[in-house]
Amino acid sequence: KLREIMDITDTVSVMRRGEMTATVKTYDTSPPELAELMVGRKVLLRVQKAPAKVGNTILEIESLNVTDDKGVHRVKDVSLSVRAGEILGIAGVAGNGQSELLEVLGGYQSGTGIVRINGQEIDITGEASDGQSRRALGIAHVPEDRQREGLIMEYSAWENTAFGYHHDAKYQKSALFMDMAAIRADTTEKMARFDVRPPDPKLSAKSFSGGNQQKIVLAREIERNPDLLLIGQPTRGVDIGAIEFIHQQIVALRDQGKAILLVSVELEEILALADRIAVMFDGKVMGERQPAHTDEKELGLLMAGVTKGAS
Repeated sequence: KLREIMDITDTVSVMRRGEMTATVKTYDTSPPELAELMVGRKVLLRVQKAPAKVGNTILEIESLNVTDDKGVHRVKDVSLSVRAGEILGIAGVAGNGQSELLEVLGGYQSGTGIVRINGQEIDITGEASDGQSRRALGIAHVPEDRQREGLIMEYSAWENTAFGYHHDAKYQKSALFMDMAAIRADTTEKMARFDVRPPDPKLSAKSFSGGNQQKIVLAREIERNPDLLLIGQPTRGVDIGAIEFIHQQIVALRDQGKAILLVSVELEEILALADRIAVMFDGKVMGERQPAHTDEKELGLLMAGVTKGAS
């Protein structure tokens, strides 16, 4: 996005924390310099990660099909796998089945086909599947829309931290009562580790910026030590400093030997984070690529449904 700004501007003004902090001639600056002006410190614009050390297959999908409530066939015979210690990136223009794929895996959309977690077939019919059943299987989920699916905006940060995990033994005072003080203390610790600002567990979710809202969701899900992390549009509407932090957390989880299924419409993000890339178009997987052996042009063709010329 910084490069787009530089391509179409003569001057660039930077705002940080509500104040205009700099105005520079575009030809006199660079993306790293602009990023530093925006954040107030040096920012890595490239993701630093070691080669993946893959383990056993965690997620297996065979011939998955999803039809929505309007009768539209959204996911069409999709077969994928994700191994421990790797990030599988799903690239594609929004509306080509990626959302429905995540929803089925997250437990709140039904489908047909076979999905296995650690070799165990799981229910995808909707009869015995929901977010709670998925969490019990070691699946964590950072949804695409944090404000509608990841948080309850009117509720406090500490309440949002407990959602989905409120039955955790450390959150219980007794068989009948939750330990609110323990939840608030846990939220304070998560906020410190994930650099949530302001670090106030009592503030409502709507009081935080988009980047800090995303950090709250990430802290809740990542710190559950999942076998599989589902993450959709991880940096949508997020400032550049938070993007750097979020990318670091995703890579760190992968380096702990966890499997990650990442959906993003940002090709630059997919190429930077993924160890393998699957491209979806019209509900189908058009192909898989290795990031080191592809580029935005080839992926763009596959995203448009063009396989000729996308070797």
